[in-house]
Amino acid sequence: MIRSTVSRIISEALNAVYVQAAGAVFSVDEPATGIDADMASNAPLAIAKNVGQSPQSIAEKLIPDIQSRGAGVLKSVQASKNGFLNFVLEDAYVRSLATDICLKSGRLSPEPTSATKKKVLLEFVSANPTGPLHIGHGRGASLGDSLARIYRQCGYPIQTEYYINDIGVQMQILAQSVELRHKEINGETIEFPEKGYQGQYIRDIAQEMIKQGRTDFQKFPREYIQEMIRKDLEGFGVSLENWFSEASLFEQGKVEKSLAILREKNMLKEMDGALWFSAQGSDEEMDKDRVLKKSDGRYTYFASDIAYHKDKMDRGFDLCIDIWGHDHHGYVPRVEASLAALGIAKDRLKILLYQLVSLKRGGQKVVMSTRSGQFITLQEVVDEVGRDAARFFFALRSPNSQLEFDVDLAKKQSNENPVFYVQYVHARICSIFREGEARGIKYVVPDLLKMTRPLEKAERDLIKKLGLFTDVLEGCLAISSPHLLATYLMEVATRFHKFYDACRVLDADESVRNERLKILESTKIVVKLGLSLLGVSAPEKM
Repeated sequence: MIRSTVSRIISEALNAVYVQAAGAVFSVDEPATGIDADMASNAPLAIAKNVGQSPQSIAEKLIPDIQSRGAGVLKSVQASKNGFLNFVLEDAYVRSLATDICLKSGRLSPEPTSATKKKVLLEFVSANPTGPLHIGHGRGASLGDSLARIYRQCGYPIQTEYYINDIGVQMQILAQSVELRHKEINGETIEFPEKGYQGQYIRDIAQEMIKQGRTDFQKFPREYIQEMIRKDLEGFGVSLENWFSEASLFEQGKVEKSLAILREKNMLKEMDGALWFSAQGSDEEMDKDRVLKKSDGRYTYFASDIAYHKDKMDRGFDLCIDIWGHDHHGYVPRVEASLAALGIAKDRLKILLYQLVSLKRGGQKVVMSTRSGQFITLQEVVDEVGRDAARFFFALRSPNSQLEFDVDLAKKQSNENPVFYVQYVHARICSIFREGEARGIKYVVPDLLKMTRPLEKAERDLIKKLGLFTDVLEGCLAISSPHLLATYLMEVATRFHKFYDACRVLDADESVRNERLKILESTKIVVKLGLSLLGVSAPEKM
């Protein structure tokens, strides 16, 4: 709201005063501490080189045009010595932000653009159905689900998808592992392979098969685990719209069709009895040629991934987003090169990688190993700290930053715990309204545009932060990370506490009381909506 409004005013002024500055990229943010302004922009510095003038001179020439265009929004515009533009907002405009938030309530979203017409497919988690989801998968699930919620809030038509690797070597190892445990439970002596899946869940599946009289080891374990994954995700607040089977790509001949296209374009070669993909002649670079079909006739995951991504594009999605663990970083150029070879535009695919999650309990790092079965499942984390804390903690860091999940901190019922700190704002505001009703105080919704008293600093600061909500959502999509929203909500909480300490509410004069109650109402709306986009609840009592 605020950032987009001020940015529009600056852009219009730039286009009017400096023709050569058209399309300039600049920032608009809250100024550094100690600067007496509401917003600041580096626009003069951003165009200084192009126009051949000093930032200070550019700023001074822009100010009259900006002031003219910003009537009703900007109270004053000043140029700093380093060439920044500093803006003070009109009280009436600041008040209008709170009014707008209350009117739109949960429908708060940025202004529609041509980009919001893009049809988006977001594929995430997609863990092999060989075991329960672990804490690392939880980070990917949280990232994908929160991004999907933000995309929807911003008006994008988006679908979510889980790609099921339901064929291949890992499925064979799973079937073998369960079958051996099945024999062991029935009293047979077995020799369990080193590469087999060791977790207790393998024995549980075998026992369930015995209970049901099942012996279809190629099918039952996969379906059992896939259902377990689905339930774990739903318990985590994640519900995917489509579950896409890798096996269906072969059943429908889509793998061969994709390879046929590559063959026509001379992007395949046969060597040592195997079929290889070569990116020679492609605009995308790979480290080396990659096998698509082994000498024994088996296809690699890469072959089905090419067909899968082509299928996504064929379904009419303008943008396909894949969310993968960091260990897949070497796979990115292969997929990009294969799509380029198929003639698919590079900007239709975005691959996000997220870093490792480490778990800390009692001040000590927990050692985990997926293959040995010694790992912390997502369900264990949710059971111990709760869904809300888990979702918020996963959202606290950008995907490309490693995340240390402190279990003890996540369980604390104090302001040290980030999710408690934010949720308490919503609960405290609900408490204030309940207390008002108990005291017989009637909340009369005021027309803030008719208020003339100067806003106090704590009031202005809180409303201004609320007025950046939709700007933050746009920022989340620009960098494909919800951590900006989590950070923003913590900043809103900090400003709420300063407001609550500095400004009487229920004991204030009637007109001031009603205005402050409306400020609290708008704060409640933003906090509740922001938390919901992160998959976190907004309790009314704590």
